[in-house]
Amino acid sequence: MKKIKYIFADMDGVVTDGTVRIDEHGKESKAICFRDLDAIGIGRSAGIEFAFVTGEDTPIAHFMAKRFGVDTAVFGAKDKKAAVEGLLARLGVTAEEICYIGDSARDVPAIELARIGVTVQDGALAARRAADLVTECRGGTGALLELVETILERREL
Repeated sequence: MKKIKYIFADMDGVVTDGTVRIDEHGKESKAICFRDLDAIGIGRSAGIEFAFVTGEDTPIAHFMAKRFGVDTAVFGAKDKKAAVEGLLARLGVTAEEICYIGDSARDVPAIELARIGVTVQDGALAARRAADLVTECRGGTGALLELVETILERREL
């Protein structure tokens, strides 16, 4: 069986808690968890790469990808399954070699496509029902790190 080569992750609701703060000038802000930043380095050390698949195409989404050091990303992905299929072709990997983590009903087709489909503890009901794994962490509180650690614990994945 092939090992997981990539984790494809939604951003809002997975590496953030899904909250958008807007100040009186219209400037948005979001919070991220340093444990999820650590997840990237830990995963890469073990041979796992990362890609973001997000419905947002905003300056903050692009900045977050840069902050996480993730160069492979699809922004403005309203059809998550199509975005994942495009990434698979571009990266030369199969659905059997990826894990996808998302939190909303819009993520369900991508969760079902991936060899390992994952959602966060506070993911939408449809996402929790479709997922092979539901993290103990809520979105934005270390769910990506929990996923990386789980994959590494189960090296057969």
